[in-house]
Formats: sequence, C-alpha cells, structure tokens
Amino acid sequence: MVAEKEGSCPSKHRPVQFQEPLRQEKRSRKQVSDGFTIKAMMKNTVVKGPPTAGAFKERPTKPTAFRKFYERGDFPIALEHDSRGNKIAWKVEIEKLDYHHYLPLFFDGLCEMQFPYEFFARQGIHDMLEHGGNKILPVIPQLIIPIK
Repeated sequence: MVAEKEGSCPSKHRPVQFQEPLRQEKRSRKQVSDGFTIKAMMKNTVVKGPPTAGAFKERPTKPTAFRKFYERGDFPIALEHDSRGNKIAWKVEIEKLDYHHYLPLFFDGLCEMQFPYEFFARQGIHDMLEHGGNKILPVIPQLIIPIK
C-alpha cells in the first residue's frame, strides 16, 4: 500500500479561495427566428440570415436533341482520326444535306460539354456554314431558339 503525500492530489482538497463560485444568475437563451417577423423584435432573439441563393451551384443540363439523334445514329457523320487531330467524316456530301433539319440540331448541340457531342456540334456547324452557301439564310429564324 502506497501512502499519499499531502497536496499530491490537488483536486480533492483545494483551499476555499481557489474554488470557483457557484453562479446563481439565470442564463438567457437566444431564440433564433426568421427576419421581418414579430419574434424578431423580441428580446434575446437572433435573426438568422437569408438562405443561400445557389447561384454558383452546378446545374446539370438536360440531354439535348442533338445527343439523342447522335446516339440513335441519325446523323451522317463519323469521327475521323488524323495526324493533325480529329475531323468529321461526312457520309453524305454537305451540300446535299437538309439544312432546315440538321443545322438547328447542331446548334442545339452547342450546350453539350462531353467530348464527342461538343466536338461534333462545333465542327459540324463550322463545316455546314462553310459549305452551305444560299441554304443558310432561310434557316436563320429556326436557329434563334437553339442559340438562346
């Protein structure tokens, strides 16, 4: 059995002057309330801030009509790998395409962010506008909605 020295255990026997006084005062609780309410004007009330607007939150895009048509295989295009990079291999001559049908779909594909879709949309528009000639002007009213 080990004998303890006096003062070796400070927590058991502390002098009265070092003990913390018991606080009898009433603790006030802060209530949290919405702004512009009657509760917000009461004493001991904290008004919580407005909710976050989510302006910088990522909003996923819906699949576009361009993606649906490409996955179904309705476009006469294929990916051609070249030493200079990727190109579109058109299965039909570009001048023979129905611009009223295909050009608005390609403009709709500009919303896409993933590799094959965004590349085909951008390059397809470039090729069609380059080779379109007189077929482009009548299609412009149909391009307004996809561009928005």
